[in-house]
Amino acid sequence: MAEQGFVESFTMEEEKLQQEFYESHHGKEILKCIQCGTCSGSCPLTDQMDHAPRELFSLIRDGFMADALCSNTPWFCVSCYQCMVRCPREIPVTDLMYALKQMAVSHDLALSSNKMPDLYEAFSREVKRAGKMNETGLMARYGLKHPLDMPAKTGLALRLYRRGRLAIKSDKTRNPDQIRRMMETQPEGMEK
Repeated sequence: MAEQGFVESFTMEEEKLQQEFYESHHGKEILKCIQCGTCSGSCPLTDQMDHAPRELFSLIRDGFMADALCSNTPWFCVSCYQCMVRCPREIPVTDLMYALKQMAVSHDLALSSNKMPDLYEAFSREVKRAGKMNETGLMARYGLKHPLDMPAKTGLALRLYRRGRLAIKSDKTRNPDQIRRMMETQPEGMEK
């Protein structure tokens, strides 16, 4: 009997997550998906994902939100927009991937074995701080969470620096606060 109560509460939690997703910016667009697989066939990194975009959308529509939010799929989205250009229903797949990333982070459901959320967070913080991306600042922030990854990256960093492709000193845009405010202002339905 206790086991059934656990399943019901888990299901109710997933229903809440599903509703939150549908209320996010473009969230209900997923309901237009006809499961043709064009997004998955267009994606250059589908082979790296545990669920192709089409499969991820099916999980969401069927209410398996924990599986969807723990998936590595949104983190492999490189925003190439090929899925959006080719989708016969014009579903904003890339925007939905951003919404899933935000939900996974805000609900602490990103897998701990997946380092991409940390890179995503480091990138966002660097852009908010400086108004633009700086590779040195990005890798310094990322390196604080994953110091064992940094020695392997040192050789590449030195080669880039010698060729003038890596700045040590981070400069800012004229008005980084304007960029920060823009990043913190979310479209309706994407509030945290």
